[in-house]
Formats: sequence, C-alpha cells, structure tokens
Amino acid sequence: MMGLVRSKEEINKRFKQYEKGYQLLDVKLLYAMYTTTMETVERLLPPPLGPADILACKAFVAEYHKTNFIPPYNEAAVYIPCQYKGEIGSYCLAMPVTTDIAMIGGREVYGYPKKIAESISITREGNEVHGLCIRNGFPIIEIKGTMTGILESTEGAQGPDFLIKSILDEKGVGARRNPILVRQQNYSDFEKIEVGEGSMSFGESKYDYLHEVPIDQVLAIMYMENGIITMPPGEVIAEVDAEDYAPYHFIKYDWEP
Repeated sequence: MMGLVRSKEEINKRFKQYEKGYQLLDVKLLYAMYTTTMETVERLLPPPLGPADILACKAFVAEYHKTNFIPPYNEAAVYIPCQYKGEIGSYCLAMPVTTDIAMIGGREVYGYPKKIAESISITREGNEVHGLCIRNGFPIIEIKGTMTGILESTEGAQGPDFLIKSILDEKGVGARRNPILVRQQNYSDFEKIEVGEGSMSFGESKYDYLHEVPIDQVLAIMYMENGIITMPPGEVIAEVDAEDYAPYHFIKYDWEP
C-alpha cells in the first residue's frame, strides 16, 4: 500500500465507510437563537439564495470528543436564515474549527466556510454555561447561558444548510467557474436539551467581520451533551455564476488589513 497515491480498491473502501455520512460523537454544544435585521440578511445572502420570511438566526460553540473520520476537534458557527426555491434553511457565514483536517474536510466536501481558530471551548459551572471562540487573538463568538429547564425527545432532522462550494481563481481575486450550491441536511440525537436565557456577542476583528451582524434579540439559549450528529453526503442543487458570487467568496479567507 502506498500513501501518496491510493488504489481504486482503497477509494472504494473509503466510499463504503462514509457512504451514509460522517458522524460526530460525544458532542457537547451550546446553541443560541437570535434575531437580526432583514437588511442584514438581504445584504449578506449571495444569489441564488433569497431571504426567508423569518429573521431567526443561530450560532453555536461545540466540542466533538469523538468522530468516525478524524481525531476530535472543536467548532463554532454563525448562520442566517435563507430560502431557495421556497425551501427555508440556513446559510453559514462562518465556521471556525481547531484542526486543519476538520477545516479541509468541511470546506472541500460540503463547502462550509471553515477557518482555523486557536481556541474554541465550552465551560460550565452549575447552571452557568459559557462558550467562546478566539481567532487570531480576537474573541469573535461568545455565548453565555443560564440553564433553567429541560426538553425531551430531541432526535430528528435539522433544517437544511445551503452552502456555496467554490475555490479562488488562479489570480486569487474571485471565484473560479463554476461554484455550486450544495444542500446539506444533518441529523442530531441528544439525550436531553437544557434551555435557558443568556446573551451572545460577535467581537470585532480585523480578520473576521461577524460584528457586522447586529444582534437584535436573543430568543433562546440551549445546551446539549452526549449527542450524536450525522452528516450525510451533500446534494448539488444548482450552479452559481462566479461573477455574481465573487463579492461573497472572501468569508472563506482572511483579507489582509
């Protein structure tokens, strides 16, 4: 067996291993639902995605203590609502992670706008839970919650994510033809979900511009442990005009100040 060039048999074995999707195991997750403005959503959504009638956004900080494909890693994410041909879903604005293979896999397989962060963590003392993502020295995502209740029966499908999978062109100034729109539907199973109240913030950074998303109201804070998240293969549903997408492409890169 050679490592730099894989055989057809090895590729087929890998396909069989992951044909039903990737799994994140022993998941710890702190989740916030919040609202922003319609003006913000309309400004940040790339075509062919359009705004949904709702303004409920989501963000999370997560620890994946085990997976079926790579070593453990941590992750944070920020989404805004969208719709494509009438189906309501979410568009991911940012997804920092703590390992390079998690970044590469998420970007190259599904199209998530992943970047490396030096620290992503969740801490808990009593009913107080704190999630923090620090990237390039800046605390860009922070969620705080006080847990006050429990939800049961938490197994089921999450709303679909709509992602645009693309790479920079050879000059490094725009998306190479042709980006594709990917629909990704994940499934989660947690023993319980704790719910409560709290706050969240996007710290200002010269590398990540999440602070441009105003937080009007935090609707709910949720905390989950001992969960499983299954990520089936994504589905290509459209091609995207590279020129139209070029202004939105750089959420996946740092624009040097």
